[in-house]
Amino acid sequence: MDRKWIVIAICFGIVLSVIFGIYAYNNGSVVDTNIIETEKLATTNSENDDNTLLFNLALETSSLNMNISPNAVIIKKTYYKNCDHLIKEVVNIPDELINKNEEDIIKEYSDWEVRGYSPQEIVLYKEVAGICDEHYVVKEHNGVIGIYIKNINGVQELQEDTEISTQYLPEADLENLKVGIEVVGKSNLNNLLEDYE
Repeated sequence: MDRKWIVIAICFGIVLSVIFGIYAYNNGSVVDTNIIETEKLATTNSENDDNTLLFNLALETSSLNMNISPNAVIIKKTYYKNCDHLIKEVVNIPDELINKNEEDIIKEYSDWEVRGYSPQEIVLYKEVAGICDEHYVVKEHNGVIGIYIKNINGVQELQEDTEISTQYLPEADLENLKVGIEVVGKSNLNNLLEDYE
């Protein structure tokens, strides 16, 4: 019997709490700070209208500036006219450009065309004469496979030696490596080197 009265008392307390909460809310005892009353908006005077206008102008100005985020990236697209290649490079934003705006980017990269701008991503574009630096020649060099870069004049400059020995390669591969195998693109270069590993 005691349990029954305890359960009834708890239920009665819950009901009273809900009723009191509704009553207090409707009489203004509880204030909701997220709601703006329409009467207050309707009764603004001209001074408040001027302040609102200034506030809106400030919002427009700040939204037009769109400062660069610390997490932003710069996408540099370079088109090489002689080889007809478009090379894309993605780099993190330099520290000195964080919180700067589009005008600052235009000044900093004056020899580039800004093709896209947002606080997270800046796209730059430039056309240059010549060929890109992804024209490789793979050749035998001092008993290993060497990677050469071919410039616009066709001159081959050694970029690096790999650790791939030519000692046990088949005769046909050795002949090709003595002449040099031309490859365009880093992924194609990596695929060719994997074949020799």
